[in-house]
Amino acid sequence: MRGDSHYSRDLQLGAAMGAWASSRDSPIQTELDGPRSGDELEHIWMLTISGDHLEAVVTLFRGARAEVTVVWFSAKEDGVYTGRGTGLTPGRLTEMLDGIAVMERGGAAPAWLRPVAES
Repeated sequence: MRGDSHYSRDLQLGAAMGAWASSRDSPIQTELDGPRSGDELEHIWMLTISGDHLEAVVTLFRGARAEVTVVWFSAKEDGVYTGRGTGLTPGRLTEMLDGIAVMERGGAAPAWLRPVAES
């Protein structure tokens, strides 16, 4: 059974993700899926971000947890990057999304994102 405080925070995070997505202009395109109902292992929100230089998926899970995957097509640092956040607030989630937007504009990857080692 989910607690009211967790459910409320999940809704706040979804609203923050939706507000961020709706405020984007070209070349960043977004697609938001959610909310979904399900157990704690299933995502409740998923945001797909596409631009000229990257594609990213930000997946929110119950309990204010997020997992992020970015495929970056930058000439200097192309590759796959992953990151996660726990105990998220709407402000922190927005900061994470802004970090992805910086990458799209040619900036550096934020410290919370790490390149996936190639095998």
